[in-house]
Amino acid sequence: MSRLVKSASVASAALIAPLSLAPLALASEVASWNGEYVMVLNANAKSGTSVAASQPEFAHRTSVSITSSCTAGVCIATVNNPTPPKNESMPRTIEFTWNGSQWVREMSWNWDCLLPDGTIEYAPAKSITVYTPGQYGILTGVFHTDIASGACKGNVDMPISAKPVSPPIT
Repeated sequence: MSRLVKSASVASAALIAPLSLAPLALASEVASWNGEYVMVLNANAKSGTSVAASQPEFAHRTSVSITSSCTAGVCIATVNNPTPPKNESMPRTIEFTWNGSQWVREMSWNWDCLLPDGTIEYAPAKSITVYTPGQYGILTGVFHTDIASGACKGNVDMPISAKPVSPPIT
């Protein structure tokens, strides 16, 4: 075997080994999001133009089971046991669609704006949740909401994460 062929073989092996350890959900591959996860909505780290972004709140944490499937090139991940939402206008079903690089969920609902007197004012809102797969099966992203009117008019961003209960076996 010539030195050139040996060098090419070594270089190929060096490139292929790290690629075999890459996460499942790459843009060019079929997406997969399955298993038990701890999902965290970091409401304590809100930002944005709405007064709601500066109102104190705790992080929300829940354990869920997620399954995904792909049909006709569309991949959907479903939360099988979602915690019931505190806001009745939020959808009960939680599904994310793979866009080639991220899991995305969009919804229209009514934001529950806490007023200074302790009452709640509801206002139309649109939210988009985006999870990006990362190392060790951990997904991170943002829950972005645009509030259309009322005292809380503006936007709110909250960091989110989904961490596998059991790390993936490599």
